[in-house]
Amino acid sequence: MPDLMQDSSRGDADEIERVNVELYEAGGEEGSGFHVFNITDDQYHRAEVLQRTGAIDITCSLKKVVHGAMSADSDRYATLIVMEWGFQPRSSRRISEATVELLFESSSPDSVIEVEKISFEDTYSLMPTTQEETLTKSGEVTIGAEQIVSLGLTGKWEKSVSRTGSDAITLCGGRRLVNNRPPNCIASWRLSENQSQRTGIPALLKVAILVSRDDQEKFSCKLAFTCKTDLKTAVESLFKKIPKDDPIIFQPNPNEKGTRPNKNVSYGDEELGSLNLDELCEVTFRRIISDGQKFRI
Repeated sequence: MPDLMQDSSRGDADEIERVNVELYEAGGEEGSGFHVFNITDDQYHRAEVLQRTGAIDITCSLKKVVHGAMSADSDRYATLIVMEWGFQPRSSRRISEATVELLFESSSPDSVIEVEKISFEDTYSLMPTTQEETLTKSGEVTIGAEQIVSLGLTGKWEKSVSRTGSDAITLCGGRRLVNNRPPNCIASWRLSENQSQRTGIPALLKVAILVSRDDQEKFSCKLAFTCKTDLKTAVESLFKKIPKDDPIIFQPNPNEKGTRPNKNVSYGDEELGSLNLDELCEVTFRRIISDGQKFRI
């Protein structure tokens, strides 16, 4: 799996900084977040996937897990996973781009695990906007004195061209190989802001993954996350390297609940291969309270 977390680079045009959430703020913002540990080796289906707090709060929780089968005529087991990511900048702060990568690995070297389907597997446009743009070109033209003596020797010309531009928030999802070897074991999504408005990415991204397996042995999911923030957020942060977040451990055996069980986990013979994963997910730019007033007598 490629390491997205190594380098930081500043964008000149947008004044943005690539920030690694495997780093925490040693100074600067109060209440800086640390990486998330498993309580014990048998904490399965950890509900609190990731949590960072500071100038921008970044969270991820495991909302639903279903262990079942791909189909009635398949010998492959399957697991449905639903995760919810939240991005909450403070004040004028913003995230202009965020990338999520999930790497699934089997606990046995002889077992094959594969990301069969993911939600939003394509390139999507959200909240498109249009704007009128006018481009004016100008220059000077010289008039010969022998042609028109009564006019000045130079004149100006202008040409205006109007066009309609469009832009949108972009969501790209895909499945990838590890070290160019099948099958696909990585699920990834990238959110990018509307370049015309520059108001940041959506506040919520709920995604679903369908994983197929050879056996009923436990398996794990490693997280990678990068984002680009506004320059002010990046400059105020002092970073120090700490260990990565612990992988999420999935246990298909219903008799092995482990420490601190996640109540959003179910087991059975449900056929998961025909599910439409997009129906389980959502993208929300901002939640609006239409009537927030409450009167008491």
